[in-house]
Amino acid sequence: MAAVSEDPDGFNPYVVARSTAADLMDLLYPRLVRERWPAGDEPYEPWLARSWEFSADRLTLTFRLRDDARWSDGSPVTCADVAATLRAQTSEQLAWPGAFIKRQIREIACPDPHTAVFRFRRASTHQILDANDDQVIPARYLETPLGDWLATPWHERLVTCGPYRLERYVPDQEVVLARDPTFWGAPLPRIGRLVFRVHPDRDAAVRALLAGEVDLVDHVPPLAARTIAARDDLTLVDLPSFSYAFIAWNTLAPDAYLDDRRRRGCRGADPCGETRETIARLRARAPHPVLADARVRRALTLAIDRHELIEGVWHGYARPAASPIVSLLWAHDPSALLPYDPQAARRLLDEAGFVRVPGRPERRRGDVPLVLEVIVNADNRTRVTALERIAAQLATVGAVVRPVPLPRREFVDRARGKRFDGVLSGWRAGTRVEPQAILHGEAAVERGNNLGSWFTPESDALMDRAAAAPTRAQAAPLWRRWQRIFRDEQPYTMLWEQRTLIGLSGRVRDATPSPLNPYAGIERWALAGTGEGDSR
Repeated sequence: MAAVSEDPDGFNPYVVARSTAADLMDLLYPRLVRERWPAGDEPYEPWLARSWEFSADRLTLTFRLRDDARWSDGSPVTCADVAATLRAQTSEQLAWPGAFIKRQIREIACPDPHTAVFRFRRASTHQILDANDDQVIPARYLETPLGDWLATPWHERLVTCGPYRLERYVPDQEVVLARDPTFWGAPLPRIGRLVFRVHPDRDAAVRALLAGEVDLVDHVPPLAARTIAARDDLTLVDLPSFSYAFIAWNTLAPDAYLDDRRRRGCRGADPCGETRETIARLRARAPHPVLADARVRRALTLAIDRHELIEGVWHGYARPAASPIVSLLWAHDPSALLPYDPQAARRLLDEAGFVRVPGRPERRRGDVPLVLEVIVNADNRTRVTALERIAAQLATVGAVVRPVPLPRREFVDRARGKRFDGVLSGWRAGTRVEPQAILHGEAAVERGNNLGSWFTPESDALMDRAAAAPTRAQAAPLWRRWQRIFRDEQPYTMLWEQRTLIGLSGRVRDATPSPLNPYAGIERWALAGTGEGDSR
């Protein structure tokens, strides 16, 4: 039994946003290949594809699919499913946030049911990842109109192909997966049933692990990590991470985005024909009265002591974050990290016209006070505590920050609706260099991942050119230039890159969690004291 931090928000890979759901998708749906960690000389291993090869000009990538892969309805997994997945990924109706990674795929051809031929517009450093992300779904899913996918109860009509099938789902309580008897890797998986119990309170989850009630806790709170590590009957898995935390600063007036959507007749979260130009015009018409000024954003970052946060909140299980290109990635530039320099922060605020007023805690620029509300998920106690410390630090330079902890659903709704001054949140990247997932102009539209709506033509163009570069040597200087822009503009204040902390009971054997997925290779895990078909 695993104690997970949140209820999965769906069972279709292209409608989920929560990390718990994303981790489970790899147990239910196949990718073409699996990424290895650490990558070594060969970063991929066969999965749905038995083999793959490039053409001489690297514009064609051919995958040979397994002929023994079956969907849970008994039908074979074929190239038609791979091609249907691409149609869903690139559909404007669905508006999948990761659609940008498919931009260079011109088409998928299916010369036979078990051969998928990807044809690219240009060669790049990420072509296998471009083809591989995310999971393959059955073509029959497209019988449901793409515009209805977000509202579809997928757990009631699931068709899967992986080590496991969904046996039971009780919202906000548990997910139970059972071994898929048609899995091509039979007799794997070794554990017959997996139970994922929802424990939003991570301290309660750790107590359950200490009491022997669960076998795995993801996202172990840093304060509990040493307690787990000190127990002979438990294991603390401490890995580097692709995850980081940040404060996104809103460049729009907080109510401007939703007001504009209502004016244009948009319904709820439905796609509404937004473009970068829509957001750019709105930003010109209704800029944030404080945060539209890059000098203010830069000053706020300079006034935050990230080392104090890491020691005081993370107890050393983190490192300062410099940019969305994390330190594990080849394109990371450590010079993007702004230092802790409150004196420089005060000078920048003076320069921006925010001056001290006798008897007032906040600086002011005319009638505009330097007072900001920063929202945070109330369930994440680590971030709530960090935000309280950040508010105290910023007060020393005359910036008043009011932490606003919110229930998760309200937090997500306000973050997506851009109804905030700042939002303390996090992101889990992958092995692809892709800051455009959260900072490109295209990610600012349709309640997308660019929460603060910051982008510039130069920034977008650099990301597009770097992502399309055919080699790392050609991409690297472009990514360095982009990180210099990020450093100067500070659309996000990067806080920390946290370690991956997972608690395991002594019953768990042969576990191979990775920074990519806490359940990596779980079909080979085992539980001591049980038969191969048993689990708890």
